[in-house]
Amino acid sequence: MTDPASTHGGGNLAVPRRILGFAPDAADAWIVHLDCGHRRHVRHRPPLSDYPWLGDPAARAARVGAPIECGRCGRGELPDGAAAYRTTDAFDETTLPAGLRREHTLRAGRWGRVEVLAGRLRFVMPALAVDRELAAGEHAILPPELPHHVEPLGPVRMRVVFLRAPAPDLPRES
Repeated sequence: MTDPASTHGGGNLAVPRRILGFAPDAADAWIVHLDCGHRRHVRHRPPLSDYPWLGDPAARAARVGAPIECGRCGRGELPDGAAAYRTTDAFDETTLPAGLRREHTLRAGRWGRVEVLAGRLRFVMPALAVDRELAAGEHAILPPELPHHVEPLGPVRMRVVFLRAPAPDLPRES
């Protein structure tokens, strides 16, 4: 799910994510299911992409839990099917918790959306080279496990919506 309002940062940065499993596609390539909720096609086509282990079932299985880059996380794209499960109360510049003002992360597999309801808010996520101002009606996407913080820029009202991606439907033998 691409959300142009949330795509931010330094362009095409990739974020290391853990492989949960593999599923074949119709074109004889492999789809990697990642712990962030994204899926990624992986093909062994040297010299452009070098994944010789894809052709061996035991070698693929050994890669479960290993890191691989996710460009969609780097672009701040929510995984397909991500659904809200909790929303905070609205905070203003005086009630904004100290924990949101200092660097913190969301746990693995959990996403967030910072929504500015009124005023202005500074949103900072150094790993993706993000330092931007959000105005009323704007939002920023929070990928899992990436340090970030917010700072009020005068009077502000904001909230955080927490989301999670559906569990991948992986074949028993990938």
